[in-house]
Amino acid sequence: MPRETISRDTISGAVVVFRLAGGSYALPVPAVRECVPMPALSRPPGTPAPVLGYFRLGGERVVAIDLAVLLGLRPWAAPDEAVMLYRPLLLCGQAGGTRVAFMVDSVLDVRPQAGPASALPADGAPAGDWLVGEIELDGGMTALLMDPDRLLIERERQRIGHLASARDQRAALWGDGDV
Repeated sequence: MPRETISRDTISGAVVVFRLAGGSYALPVPAVRECVPMPALSRPPGTPAPVLGYFRLGGERVVAIDLAVLLGLRPWAAPDEAVMLYRPLLLCGQAGGTRVAFMVDSVLDVRPQAGPASALPADGAPAGDWLVGEIELDGGMTALLMDPDRLLIERERQRIGHLASARDQRAALWGDGDV
C-alpha cells in the first residue's frame, strides 16, 4: 500500500519548528504527538548507528533516532549522554509497529504558517526527498518543511520492526519487559 505524502500545495496550519545541524526545520503539528525530554535509553548490540536506543513511555516501547544522523546532516559519533540530556525528542508515529521519537538539537516554537511551501532554496538546502519546501512562518521566520512520512524509508521501518521483535523475544526469555 503506497504511503501518502505531503503535497507542497496542501500544507497549511501550524508546524513544530526546531533546530537541527545548524538549520531551522519544521514538521506539521499533527505528525508530532509531543515533545519529551531525553529519557534513559537501552541500546542493544547490533543497533544501527542512527538509533540511539529504546525507552518506555507508559506501556509503549519507543525507538529514539538521531534525526540529523538519519538524514545525513551530521556524521555518526558515539552518543554523548551529557549532550543528549539537553536534546529533546519529537514523539511521532509508528515504524515497524514501534513508536518513533526523533532527537533534534532544540525545539524553537509551534507557529502557524504564513503561506504555502515554496521551492527549496537553490543554495544551502540539504538534498533529500524528505523535504517538501521552504515555508514562511508568522513573525518572519523561515524553515525547511519535512514530510514525516518520508523521514524513514520502508527498509528502515522493517529493520525497526525486526529489532523490536528480537528485543521482545529476548525480554520474554528473561522474563523482563525492559530489555
